[in-house]
Amino acid sequence: MNNTMSGRRSFLRVTMAATGFALVAATTLAPPVAAARNANGTDGVGAKALVGTWRVTVTTFPCANPLATNPPFVSLLTFSDDGSLIETTSSPQFQPGQRSTGHGFWERIGPGAYRVISEAFIQLASNPPAPAPALQVGRQRLDQGIQMKSRDSFVSDASVTFFNSTAPDGVAPYFTGCAKASGVRFE
Repeated sequence: MNNTMSGRRSFLRVTMAATGFALVAATTLAPPVAAARNANGTDGVGAKALVGTWRVTVTTFPCANPLATNPPFVSLLTFSDDGSLIETTSSPQFQPGQRSTGHGFWERIGPGAYRVISEAFIQLASNPPAPAPALQVGRQRLDQGIQMKSRDSFVSDASVTFFNSTAPDGVAPYFTGCAKASGVRFE
């Protein structure tokens, strides 16, 4: 019985050593994996291609009539590598101090494609000139899809919703709209 146990132990040692050697050899000798490239030959499709600060030109419009656009304005979006987002806007729809900085998150949903959700507080009610809606104290939510065009540019489509401060989550917004945007890396 001693010879049988000793033989099994030797077999296990040899098997474990061979497995360890094969693992080291496979990881050492394997060719490196190439980074994915988009049509422009840049690495704009990587999961972290969006990380950084972007100057974004935004054009809003009623979702039912994409041709009825409002004058464009500029926003700054900063995407962190942990998936968080900070955003600020120069939209003339808001009075100074009326809208807080936006905060949110982003996630990769495909090659060069991202989904971004952010919210900002509307801290003062106002009745801006048409076609902008009368704003109530509450929050603004942006849900946008971004598609990279190159390492340093993207386009996006977004839905914009406004909720009043008394509306719990899941309650219909008092105003909705749409937006198209193009972004360039801020360097």
